[in-house]
Amino acid sequence: MITLEEIAGRLTDKKGYDFNVNKFSWEPQKVDNYVLPSFTIKESKAKGAETKLKNKLSKVLAFIDSVKHKRFKTGCTIMPISVTNKDMLAIWGNEMGVSRAIAYMIEIGLISLESDKYQFGAYYEKDNKSKTYRYYKENEDTLKEYCEDHDIQMYVVKNKVYNMSELKNVHTGIDRSKVRFASRLKLIKPIELSTAEFEKQLTLCLYENYPALRFHIVKANEINEKYYKDYPEFRIRFQPKFTWSDDGLYVSGIGIRATNSMTNLKNEDREAVLNEYGFILKKDINASVPRMTLSLNSGHWIDESQDMYELIYRVIEPAGLFTKEKRKAIKKLHMRAYFDSGDKSVGHHTWLTMEQDGIEREDVCDKMSELRNAIIKAEGGKLYGSDIFYVESCVYLMTLYDLLSAGHKVWQVYDCFYSTGARDRKKEEGQDESEGKLIFKEMISNGVKLNFEYFLKKYWNK
Repeated sequence: MITLEEIAGRLTDKKGYDFNVNKFSWEPQKVDNYVLPSFTIKESKAKGAETKLKNKLSKVLAFIDSVKHKRFKTGCTIMPISVTNKDMLAIWGNEMGVSRAIAYMIEIGLISLESDKYQFGAYYEKDNKSKTYRYYKENEDTLKEYCEDHDIQMYVVKNKVYNMSELKNVHTGIDRSKVRFASRLKLIKPIELSTAEFEKQLTLCLYENYPALRFHIVKANEINEKYYKDYPEFRIRFQPKFTWSDDGLYVSGIGIRATNSMTNLKNEDREAVLNEYGFILKKDINASVPRMTLSLNSGHWIDESQDMYELIYRVIEPAGLFTKEKRKAIKKLHMRAYFDSGDKSVGHHTWLTMEQDGIEREDVCDKMSELRNAIIKAEGGKLYGSDIFYVESCVYLMTLYDLLSAGHKVWQVYDCFYSTGARDRKKEEGQDESEGKLIFKEMISNGVKLNFEYFLKKYWNK
């Protein structure tokens, strides 16, 4: 019989199974020899033209900020720019708006077309498509100087928030009870509604079905405006994400997770950011998804002293030796088993992404089925699918809010918190670095526990 360690080791994708975050291994390309386009901004004396120009350039500044950790610090960078990228859509509203913005940025000389051949999966997104462009740091600097001279401020992207009174306008053809965070939906768009209006009405239904959702979107905007005004790269995006069928007739999935523009940086790039901002403290919530699941099922927060992966292993092997290798394998396979649709499918899907020489498909299916059943039992008898990211986001967002409002400088990446620490108070309080790290970890752990139990009591009625 094949072991979990062998399955994990044979996965050809060599990564964890995450249904919510799709990473792409795109790397920026440096261009050594290039001709710098002239920087040209057309001004007009026509009525309203000045305001229109300022609005245009304020959004270009937002774009510049969104790519500052993707482009090289000097010279010319070749990069993909996708009309379906969520950062771009947040700035310009829709794909047509993004297309017009790209054309305008070419016109003023900030970028130029490198290749009109589409590539898929660029910009850390799945299933999007993009052309590649040349991005010119020299003209970025010139544009920033122009904006400073003309008092043009960066456009601040806000999470959309709708008024609850609009619930009365939801189309009668929409079954509100079926509008959930899930990956296997079939919410058919009424022919009377545009795509944008349908998504808006589905969002209103989500407000109704998830009482904490609207409150926490508002709270994310408050954090962005109050604490991240000067750090747009840390601003939180917290919006439902809709997946459509290929024919555009229905929504096949709705997901949500709090992110920011730097969430998906690779580890080596993230390290550079930590150094740049002085983030010396780190605390991540151990085994966040299984811990959050068991906590929901138990009705209280499960302390991090409980090793969730060993708990899963003990269901499979009550008296077996729990090694580091077994823990690593269960951790790697957990998300795959948690989010798949059932015992049979998880084995089949795992088999398809493995090196298959010398092993039997049936053995893989049996072992992955055993793992999924152990996960269900160890985590309290019920799995929550995409809902778990909703719960996580709300709990961690409020923990972030508490830290920021207490005066800490913090960057949150999913279940991980980074902070600069209280450097200015170390000498006064005689606090050494190791003590500061311990205090920070305890602060996060206690904050998550309190915010989870408040969320459970006030909002969770499953």
